[in-house]
Order: sequence, then structure tokens, then C-alpha cells
Amino acid sequence: MKQVIIIGGGISGLCSAYYLVKEGYEVKILEKNDLSQGASVINAGYNTPRHIIPLAAPGVISQGIKWMWNSSSPFYIKPRLDLDFFKWVLNFSIPDFFK
Repeated sequence: MKQVIIIGGGISGLCSAYYLVKEGYEVKILEKNDLSQGASVINAGYNTPRHIIPLAAPGVISQGIKWMWNSSSPFYIKPRLDLDFFKWVLNFSIPDFFK
């Protein structure tokens, strides 16, 4: 049986493991944290191979904020009163040294 080690237990690592197991591989996943941390928690499992516009481009951040309130945009987030939702949003805006 072929064996594979996957480094990282986020959405990409787990999806890769799932499909490899379906193909008959023996899979080991190495993750330095528990699965309640890391990029897959902050990005809600969204996986993108690249960004079309770099964040450093002028106007990208303000455009993203406008898109958040437009229900037909690719970046829409339905507003709601939910403490967990607010904590999740703050993870994008507060630098690590303030947490």
C-alpha cells in the first residue's frame, strides 16, 4: 500500500487526505496545532489558489468593505447579531500583537 504524509490539517490537507484514502493510500496527517486554529478556521474553509488583485493595490481594501454590504458581490457577508461572527470578523482586522 502506498503511504503519504500530509503536513497541515487544514481544509487543503484534509481534502487531500480524503481523496487519497479514496484512492487506496494510507495517509498520515501532521498538524502542529489542534484543528480549532489556523487559516482554515479564519477563512471558514474557503480555499483559493491565488488572489486576482494583490491587497497592496490601491483601493482593494475599500472595495472589499463595500462588497461586504452588497448581496450580489463575491464578498458578501450577511449582517447578523452573533458574537461568534463578530469575533471571526475581528480576526481579519486586528494584528496578532493586539490579541
